[in-house]
Amino acid sequence: MAKTNFSMEEAFLELEGIIKSLEDPDVKLADSMSLYKKGVKLLEKCHSTLDKTEKEIIILQEGYNGNILKETD
Repeated sequence: MAKTNFSMEEAFLELEGIIKSLEDPDVKLADSMSLYKKGVKLLEKCHSTLDKTEKEIIILQEGYNGNILKETD
């Protein structure tokens, strides 16, 4: 299976669609559960991506503050 790039922006748009669908009073219970599970998985992926990005920023900032990163001429 090919690995695809995850897009937070696309995930947010998809989550908005899921929320709108869940707010529909005519949606069936089984469909609601399926949508809810999909939304939870998307949120978990978003949290994971944000955590990874935060760690990368911390590492870069520590390197900058510790003068590990040097400008190249």
